[in-house]
Amino acid sequence: MRLLVTITVPDKPRLIQEAVGFCRHRVSYVFTSGGLGPTHDDVTLKGVSRALGVPLVRNPELERRLRALFGESLNEDQLKMAQVPRGAKLHYYPNLRLPIVSIRNIFLFPGIPELFQQKVDAMRETLRSAPYFTREILSTRRESDIARLLRTAIARYPKTRIGSYPRWKGKKYKVTIVVESKDRASVQQASTFLQEGLRRIQG
Repeated sequence: MRLLVTITVPDKPRLIQEAVGFCRHRVSYVFTSGGLGPTHDDVTLKGVSRALGVPLVRNPELERRLRALFGESLNEDQLKMAQVPRGAKLHYYPNLRLPIVSIRNIFLFPGIPELFQQKVDAMRETLRSAPYFTREILSTRRESDIARLLRTAIARYPKTRIGSYPRWKGKKYKVTIVVESKDRASVQQASTFLQEGLRRIQG
């Protein structure tokens, strides 16, 4: 089952810690945005470290890259950007000046929209997984009329996720049924079962 969670929190380490702690056990990947810079309110790394129970440490490779990027103008505030949670990994891509930092299933992205998009695009293929196959089925009956059919389909085709979504305000069809799975055959079989069941119910 796919689960998407979006949480917006202020620049407070405790709240970031709580948000990351809540999400990291419930989803495959956690993506943070913002709070990686040199200023006092860039506290995302501190919150992530607390959520994982590990300290922040200065990464030598990040420090080397920052020194190459800023040269003699590099100061202690900018060196703050070389800090990562202990155990973090660096992901290198040719078009990025600085690598993407991850730890466990958490990926840390900058908050500047252009940089965020650039880094997401760079690692898109790295995180690509098998696609989901979906099928929509429209019903002229109410959800209460087809609830038993839906339960039967879910029990019979456990590899699929089946959702029902009511439609209102004069629509010809009262419910949209969505069948999805990474297994194409299961989607086809469950959809055929539902369509045949709906024909019997709808008459």
